[in-house]
Amino acid sequence: MRVSETLLKTVGYVAEVVHSGKEDHYDHSATGFFVTVTAPAEPSRGWGHFVTARHVAVDLQDRDIAFLVNTRSGGVAALTMSSDRWFFHPDASVDVAVLPFSAMPEHDLVTIGPESFLTPDLMTALKIGLGDELIIPGLFTFAPGVKRNLPIVRIGSLAMIPDEPIQVDCGFAQVYLVEARSIGGLSGSPVFVRGSLKFPLRPMNADGEFMGTSSIPYLLGLMHGHWDTRESEMNKAHFVADRQRGVNLGIGVVVPAEKILEVLDHPGLIAMRQNVKATPNRKCQTKASPVL
Repeated sequence: MRVSETLLKTVGYVAEVVHSGKEDHYDHSATGFFVTVTAPAEPSRGWGHFVTARHVAVDLQDRDIAFLVNTRSGGVAALTMSSDRWFFHPDASVDVAVLPFSAMPEHDLVTIGPESFLTPDLMTALKIGLGDELIIPGLFTFAPGVKRNLPIVRIGSLAMIPDEPIQVDCGFAQVYLVEARSIGGLSGSPVFVRGSLKFPLRPMNADGEFMGTSSIPYLLGLMHGHWDTRESEMNKAHFVADRQRGVNLGIGVVVPAEKILEVLDHPGLIAMRQNVKATPNRKCQTKASPVL
């Protein structure tokens, strides 16, 4: 299915600032996306946040970092940020980091509203399940773009919805498993899911249902990473994961959207939103409206 350009505008790149000579350079590291939280009494106004993976923020701790965002004039804006302003979940297994962010009129981006986050209740209501299509926009480190950020899109499917914590590299965590090859630059990328549409199916006059094509996308969560294994152990029933020297199994790990919402409700962020005047929320989705 064709991917809307709007989804590509939800992402920006995380980069380390490399100081050399007269001009700074940027070492592209990962992906993040933009979220706006609105005030219940003023849904037309809100506060901006940049969301990425916790391990990305930790890896860049004590370094000069920047967010690379496309501009409406056709270039790229490098927004330097303090690496000590990240907000995390109290549970260290939740691979989410949030940083307050103010979008400017010249930034060519789209923010995601919490109403587009796929919570378990919404997933049940929309009947989203295994096999539904995923869209993952983010950084391809081998070709990030020079004049403009050039997001790559990976397509996959929802592979497992565990009802218990799964052991990943940061411990046991509540995650979704997806059929999609994650690459290094996709860490922190938003993962969108489109539920399948149902059509009546009557082959040879038999009743039934056919599920095909896709509906509008919702935010399933954030791309954490993938599993690797040694090539020599691929056919063994049991193996030890080796993330340094291994083969990508094609199974990605996604942090659920509800965990991102929990970080957005961090007491520090709530206090900041209460003390800082909201800015016009130009592109936040309205109530019950998914990202289009």
